[in-house]
Amino acid sequence: MGEDYYFEDFTESNYQNILDLIKKNYNTIFFSDYKKPGKNLLLRHDVDMSIHRAYRLAQIESENDVYSTFFLLIHSPYYNIFEEEIYCLINGIIDLGHEIGLHFDFGFYRRRGLDQDTILEYMVFEKDILEKMFKRSINAFSFHDPTNEVLEHYIADNYCDMINAYSRYLRDNYSYCSDSNGYWRYHRLENVLMEAKSEKLQVLLHPEWWAPEVMSPRKRVSRCIDGRCKRNHGHYDSQIARDGRLNVR
Repeated sequence: MGEDYYFEDFTESNYQNILDLIKKNYNTIFFSDYKKPGKNLLLRHDVDMSIHRAYRLAQIESENDVYSTFFLLIHSPYYNIFEEEIYCLINGIIDLGHEIGLHFDFGFYRRRGLDQDTILEYMVFEKDILEKMFKRSINAFSFHDPTNEVLEHYIADNYCDMINAYSRYLRDNYSYCSDSNGYWRYHRLENVLMEAKSEKLQVLLHPEWWAPEVMSPRKRVSRCIDGRCKRNHGHYDSQIARDGRLNVR
């Protein structure tokens, strides 16, 4: 089954191969340049689970002079942008030359019965949080786990002064390749890049799927969860030791 889903694709070493193919066949651009002429590729990361994995991919990319946009999810149950370690890692991603955007969870507000105008007010609110936290303009957003309602009705180029990664323009003018759920749901990225048939290409990658070694998607998720658990235990133990208190086991 691993062979069918190309588990071996999702490693740090193979990510180097993917970046080599990107550089050979495309110019990587930020979303602010999405109408720029030429054979361009929008490299996008929706960070659902792991800022640590996002930072590692950001390092690999910058070492190869490839730059991308990391979309941050304020409602993630797996990380918290207000934590000091996470905050520092995000700033590290920015310092490496990458951009950050908003990964907006429309469903979080829709499930609370809010109407479109109110939801867009919260989009502005979340944009403002990121801009204040990281002291830079947020120029693009992507919807988190978009429903058919979102994909059919929110198709304008811009909302709340941010470029919409799911706009009708981008869907009509850019081919699309995604690693959603830890495998290639539509097309294998390596094949798409080798063939390089598309004049314009948007690539969506989720950092949690890219690990140092070959493993299944479920194991990659477990790696993120277990890593966070270990760090939290370590933080507790170090705080107890720092304060000179008894760590009752």
